[in-house]
Amino acid sequence: MSKIIRKKHDETSPPDEQQAPTSPASRLDYPFADKIKKILPDSLLFENVTCPIGLDETHVSWGVLVVDDEEDVHRITRLVLKGFIYQGKHLEILSAYSAEQARELLQQHPNVALIFLDVVMETHDAGLQLVQYIRETLKNHFVCIILRTGQAGFAPEDEVVVKYEINDYAEKTELSRQKLISLTATGLRGYADMIAIELCRQYLEEKVTERTCDLLRHNEKLRVLNQELTRLNQERNEFLGIAAHDLKNPLQAIQGSAELIETAYDSFSREEIIDFAKMIGESSQRMFELISNLLEVNRIELGDYKIIFNQIDVFPVLSKLVCDYALRAQLKNIQIHFDVPEMPYVAYTDSQMLYQILDNLLSNAVKYTLPGNNIVVRLQTRHDMIRCEIQDEGLGLSAEEQKKLFNKFTKLSTRPTGGEHSTGLGLFIVKKLVDALRGKVWCDSQQGRGSTFCVELPIEASNCH
Repeated sequence: MSKIIRKKHDETSPPDEQQAPTSPASRLDYPFADKIKKILPDSLLFENVTCPIGLDETHVSWGVLVVDDEEDVHRITRLVLKGFIYQGKHLEILSAYSAEQARELLQQHPNVALIFLDVVMETHDAGLQLVQYIRETLKNHFVCIILRTGQAGFAPEDEVVVKYEINDYAEKTELSRQKLISLTATGLRGYADMIAIELCRQYLEEKVTERTCDLLRHNEKLRVLNQELTRLNQERNEFLGIAAHDLKNPLQAIQGSAELIETAYDSFSREEIIDFAKMIGESSQRMFELISNLLEVNRIELGDYKIIFNQIDVFPVLSKLVCDYALRAQLKNIQIHFDVPEMPYVAYTDSQMLYQILDNLLSNAVKYTLPGNNIVVRLQTRHDMIRCEIQDEGLGLSAEEQKKLFNKFTKLSTRPTGGEHSTGLGLFIVKKLVDALRGKVWCDSQQGRGSTFCVELPIEASNCH
């Protein structure tokens, strides 16, 4: 089907100028919005279908093509239809004296509304061949075609109207002035109705396309959200499974120790009772650490924490933690070396989060360093960052394990060297906290040669990543 395009006409232009080619406009660029609103006056769907802004309605005319090899027919048609106005628009009458010339004009004027077409011209069926060209080649099913012939024997009405897609049929001998005006008005009305319906169809098609695109976008969002829900559900199940497993062992230890003390108190020495109490205390501490870490992870993932940025001196925070862990390290015959000049190492950070980060890293260093070895703690200013390095002498990590080091519930090949408990959440928490403080954390490690954990925090707010 041909596109609906419009051409701005000047009724005063001479015929040769009126045949100049026109450039196609938008497929909805045709002055029939009023027709659409007449078809569906109460529908809000078409409230935005209007003529293009800036269109001068007084210069829009109906294109009428007269195709006939007799000059008198053209002259009489122009004379009768001179000054004819339909729906406020004049006629622009184009003349073709053969079917071939009509083809050229239709290429130049694709928005012709009405064609008065003779049958017998350069050949006895030239007009009928032109009808087929218009409907099948140009695929123009909008233009109203009225056959008017002076030789009805070459194109009998009962055959032509069935075989060819024409809108009306008239013999030249019966075409009075009133009949010609009536055919013109009827043809233009049919054309206007066809265009209005097509505009409605195109508008509906665009709306359907828009809605389809919207639905596809929403469906894609839903698909992504469903994938995220599935991932979160799997993570929740994993979370609960690991939590239940890690809580089960210390609970069993507590339960077993309590039952022994309750049922056989008199058979145990004071030292054995103290050992049971220590076991209960250690198991309780493991449970407390796990629950605390689980709650911390939940708080971080919900974003339920408030960061209070200040200029914080890292040296006294790190110095206190080194002293706190010195005794625990001595129990494993581990020496912590903290040979850092006492001077300000001020970072733009949150004091509580800073403490939690360094506490986690020092705790891991003590856990994973082999007995009889060393931990080295360094603190330095590097460009616009404060860097803290904690180097242990443990078993080290493979390159593959380093990739998942900061993931949740990561279980690595290395194990605490003194039988300490690990939840697999500490480094995940560290990474989340460092990211929130706009810093960086990473690990340099080689298997068999220990690991060095590095944290960098910005000195000034302007240096935040």
